[in-house]
Amino acid sequence: MIRVTQFLADGGVQCGGEEMLTREIPAEGALWIDLEGPDPRYEPFLVDCGFHPLAIEDTFTLHHQPKVEEYDDTIFVIVRGLDFNVAEPVSDGDIQTLKLAAFLSKGRLVTAHRAPMKSVDAVHARISETRRAFSGGAVQILWSICDEMMDHYVPVVDAVGTDIDAIEDDLLADPRREHLERILDLRRRLGTLRRNMLPHRQVFSHLAGSRSGPIDDTGGLNFRDTQDNVLRLADAIEQQRDLLNNLKDTYLSVVAQRTNDIMRVLTVFSAIILPLSLVAGIYGMNFQAMPELAKPWGYPMALGIMAAIAIGLLAWFRRKNWI
Repeated sequence: MIRVTQFLADGGVQCGGEEMLTREIPAEGALWIDLEGPDPRYEPFLVDCGFHPLAIEDTFTLHHQPKVEEYDDTIFVIVRGLDFNVAEPVSDGDIQTLKLAAFLSKGRLVTAHRAPMKSVDAVHARISETRRAFSGGAVQILWSICDEMMDHYVPVVDAVGTDIDAIEDDLLADPRREHLERILDLRRRLGTLRRNMLPHRQVFSHLAGSRSGPIDDTGGLNFRDTQDNVLRLADAIEQQRDLLNNLKDTYLSVVAQRTNDIMRVLTVFSAIILPLSLVAGIYGMNFQAMPELAKPWGYPMALGIMAAIAIGLLAWFRRKNWI
């Protein structure tokens, strides 16, 4: 699907489809061409627009990390947002993302993505409803899309923080293997978020500082604001990774302490049973010349000796604070 949005010099907007592709870029306005979904016509169209072959190749590379390149008067940008076309964009430690490729030049923005994107649809709906052009033209359209994309990451990071707090509350009370599995699941999720945020920092840093192309001072300030959001997200992710590492160490320490407590109890029982087994072994030997065996008090005496040894050892262990 091809969507064309034209910003007019008087501040009005015209929206349409591919029938508007033949229109020239207005001198005081802007043109936004959005290419959605797979279509063999897109690549020849980008070639006809005069974009760099390497940028066109990256546009149709499915798994490409965020990047920014400047080719003459065109800035080529790749950003990745959450893929809301799947039932669960965030599940089982995996985060499904969708790539947006954008060609930004003076008065023109061309975006391409292989599936519908929530951020692109939101910006397009905002323009369609207001029927008013953005004051910043093509630069503000790109910034609005990118800002929407980064905002969608915030609930994901906040949800991880909530899960960490819940695990921390339960961990000390009753550590279970499910807690460790949850910690590892959250670590995988944060690892994916971190891999997304790190290149985005470089992308928005470049856009915020670029003045050689179509980005003016106002556009640079807008991208700097998005860069600040990305930096905050990256810092939050790093802090949560540290918290998860601490939680994992806490879980291992609590489990080790519980194991030590169990082993201590078993050791105490073993220490008590050992001398009792010795007494039972002595009187279990098959010798005829054992005077206690012929006495009526022999059996109660053996039991009394065992009881005295057990009570004495228990008193001694408690005095040593071993139990």
